[in-house]
Amino acid sequence: MLKVFRGAKIYTMDKKNTVLFNVDLWVKDGKIIGFGTEADVPSDAEVVNAEGTVITPGLIDIHTHVGIWREIDEQVNDANEYASPVTPGLYVIDGIDIHHFSFELARRGGVTTVQTGPGSANPIGGIWCILKTGGNSLDERIVKEKSGLKGALGENPKNMFGQFYHKPPYTRMAIAYLIRKGFQEALALSESERREALENGTDLAPYLEVLEGKMPLHLHCHRADDIATAIRIAKEFQVELCLEHCTEGHLMLEEIKESGARVTLGPFMFPATKYETRNATPESPKLFREAGIPFAIMTDHPFIPIHFLSLCAAEAVKYGLDETAALRSITCEAARIAGIDGRVGSLEPGKDADLVIWSRHPFDSRAEVLATYINGERVYSAHGGTDR
Repeated sequence: MLKVFRGAKIYTMDKKNTVLFNVDLWVKDGKIIGFGTEADVPSDAEVVNAEGTVITPGLIDIHTHVGIWREIDEQVNDANEYASPVTPGLYVIDGIDIHHFSFELARRGGVTTVQTGPGSANPIGGIWCILKTGGNSLDERIVKEKSGLKGALGENPKNMFGQFYHKPPYTRMAIAYLIRKGFQEALALSESERREALENGTDLAPYLEVLEGKMPLHLHCHRADDIATAIRIAKEFQVELCLEHCTEGHLMLEEIKESGARVTLGPFMFPATKYETRNATPESPKLFREAGIPFAIMTDHPFIPIHFLSLCAAEAVKYGLDETAALRSITCEAARIAGIDGRVGSLEPGKDADLVIWSRHPFDSRAEVLATYINGERVYSAHGGTDR
């Protein structure tokens, strides 16, 4: 059945950042099919009265640990495997609990798509995925099953393994060595060995997939020297790089721009919790924007709760980022950086009908999410009830 959303101010977040007034948004079979007027609507259509509200695409957070980080008791944290510093063969899909309350928080905050996966304790931690925050099963929710190989530089691996477990890596040099080692071993395979590794899903298979351009390398990096190391490693092996956090990136904008790396910024809404985040600043998105470097803004849930994603972007606006760029950083730009912009991120015909109805502009501190829709189905309502 055709579903028609009527009366809202619609931020499409298309390439022209089109904002629509007095136009209906049409949805059918989980997809956006177009825009129309009241006169065009068939008599059997379901009309959703959105008079006086704001509609945006569903928000996208491409750096979270939603569904895998046990937030009540750290002792049962499933987000990091401490048995070894290098665990490339771990798949986050084997650890996600789709009934975890973080998904409910996401829907409540208008977040319809997340990238989630292993945390940052390991130099190489495992494989991330991208999924919707609503749906009956994990398989139904998955947008991209293998969205990148996650690794980490800096204090986290040093402190966890060197100081806590008293085993390598103890230094930044050792962390970089361990990351390189996997790629070097993968490159040393013969053609038949490469095929066998990929077919059998050995520990070298994820490195091969990164080397073949099937997925990027995501590296957690706060300090400028760690960012430089990440860029250096990616250049050595000619792989696609995603800089995660990029906290001191504003100190080396030219190098980042030249590298062509994808950038996800944040979180920057709390005081420094360790030495390497002492230069975190909410001005960073503005500085990246001025330098012409695309970026997404993240929550790193649970470190900032997922339902505050819109507030993270609003905080960047307070520090000079224009509103349109901020909204793009948590919708269409996040989708483009994650390689899923063909499906989500903007309200355009043919894309998934993921949208949020707000009481006000999402960057207004008084804004309330009235309803969240995924694939055209209501998955959250401020007044209770969902379509499924």
